[in-house]
Amino acid sequence: MQIEQALDVHNESKILFDAKQVEQAISDIADKVAVEIQDQFPVVLCVMNGGLFMTGQLMRFWDFPLTIDYVHATRHRLATLGRDVLWKAYPQNNLKGRHIVIVDDIFDQGYTLEEVKSYCMKQGAKKCTSVFLIRKTHQRKKADILADFVALECDDVYVYGSGMDLHSHFRNLSGVHAIPAEKSGR
Repeated sequence: MQIEQALDVHNESKILFDAKQVEQAISDIADKVAVEIQDQFPVVLCVMNGGLFMTGQLMRFWDFPLTIDYVHATRHRLATLGRDVLWKAYPQNNLKGRHIVIVDDIFDQGYTLEEVKSYCMKQGAKKCTSVFLIRKTHQRKKADILADFVALECDDVYVYGSGMDLHSHFRNLSGVHAIPAEKSGR
């Protein structure tokens, strides 16, 4: 999608959660997650690229010792549907015996989380906790895994902003936008 098309779609979008709602939801979830991980010296594992926004926002609220790392595992490969996960980068830190906090933008079908968690456990992680900005509610097939912490819930619509992209655009928006199904390219 070219930038001109993305701008046209963006102009037809609606704000699902504004910047203040996103900020408050992240603050609330950061406090809840902190109770579980603050004494664990966790490895916070950002799932790129979508998890970058959420990870950065969470870091603002956590003042305890932790290690930040990332993975680049994507099931989309710049498309909106797909099950297979493509690994582009693995964590650089040793995960053995560590509590891993997997941070990503959206829990949709769970295949990326399933793959990342499985990898971490195979590397000897003591525990994995997942944190998402958004969980979609739908009846489509899902992986056999649940998100541990979710800041916001939405219907099965195409969303972008706050780390999520509209065909590689607008991850930087502070709010979460939704677009009509016919404009989503799904």
